[in-house]
Amino acid sequence: PMIASHTAALYTAVHRALTADLPELLRLAADALATVPAPPDLAGWSELTREELFRLAPVCGSLVVLLFGLPACVLCEPRIGRTGEYWLTRVALLRGIGLLYVFAFASSAMQGRALFGARGLFAPATGSSGPTPALDLLAAAGVSSADARVELASLCGLLLSLLLAFGGPRFALWAPLPASLWLLHLSLVNASRLLPAHSWEWAALELGFLAIFLAPEWPPSTLYPRLLPPPSAVLLLFRWHLFRLLLGAGLSRLADHSPSCWRRLDCAAAHHETQPMPTPLAWLLHGMPARWRAAEAAVSLAALILAPFAALLPSRAARLATFWIEAGVQ
Repeated sequence: PMIASHTAALYTAVHRALTADLPELLRLAADALATVPAPPDLAGWSELTREELFRLAPVCGSLVVLLFGLPACVLCEPRIGRTGEYWLTRVALLRGIGLLYVFAFASSAMQGRALFGARGLFAPATGSSGPTPALDLLAAAGVSSADARVELASLCGLLLSLLLAFGGPRFALWAPLPASLWLLHLSLVNASRLLPAHSWEWAALELGFLAIFLAPEWPPSTLYPRLLPPPSAVLLLFRWHLFRLLLGAGLSRLADHSPSCWRRLDCAAAHHETQPMPTPLAWLLHGMPARWRAAEAAVSLAALILAPFAALLPSRAARLATFWIEAGVQ
C-alpha cells in the first residue's frame, strides 16, 4: 500500500506539472518577454539607458545558456581515465555533502519538535503533499507520534551523515548510504510546511540526489578505487548545478522585482550594514568612496553572471580561476 500511494502521488505530481505548472511557466515567460525593452533595430541599442540594459541582462543570459551553456556542458565532458584524475574530486564532493547533511539533520533533531511538533511554533508536520518515505516507514513500524518520527529520522540521518563525512571508504564510497540520507532529508523537508519555501533545501536535495550516483554500488576498500571511476555524466551535472546557481543568483539581482540599487551599483553600502552581519572589515569598506562601492557591486555581478561560464570550459585553469574568483567574492 505504501508503494502504491507513492506511485499515485508521483503520477499526480507529474500530471500537475504537465497540465498546470508548465503552461503557467510559459505564460509567465511570455509576459516577462513582452515587457523587455528590446529595440526594434540595431541603432536603437545605443539609445538604451543603463536601467534598460540591466533589464535586458536576464533575457540575454537565458539566451546564452540555451545557445552556448548546454552545448558547452555536453561537449566539454570531463576526460576520465588519466592517472588520479577526478578521484579526489569525488571524495571531496561526497565528504562535503555528508558534512552538509550533518548540519541539516542536527538542526532538525534539535529544533524539529519546537518548530513543527504538535506544540511547535508552526503547524504540525502532518498532511504533507510530498512523499515522506522515511516517516511513512516509521509509522508502519508502529511509531505513532509524529514528533517521535521526525526526531528518529533526524537522529538516524545525523548518524549516517557522520559516517559519510568522516567514515572509512566502505561508508564514504557506498551508494546506499547517500541514497538513505537523501530519502531521510526528502521526508523531513516535505513533512514541514515552512522549509519548502527555501530554495536552499531544494538545492541540497538536488546535490544529495546526484551524490547517490557519484558513489559506487559496492563498498570499495580504498577511497581511490581505480576500477570504479567517478561517472562523467554526474560530474557534468554537478558543474551544471554550480553554473545555474551562480548565474541565477546574478540574474535575479537584475530582475524587475529585485532592488533597484543593483542596477544603480550602490547596493554595497546597505550590504556592508546588514548582510549577513556587520564585521570590522565591512565597517572599513562602508567608509570607502562611492566609486569604490560601485566597483564592489560591479565585481559581484560580474562574478555571478560572467565567471560561471568559465566553469563549463574544458580548460582546468579556467575552472580553477572560476573557483578562486567565486571564493574571493564570497
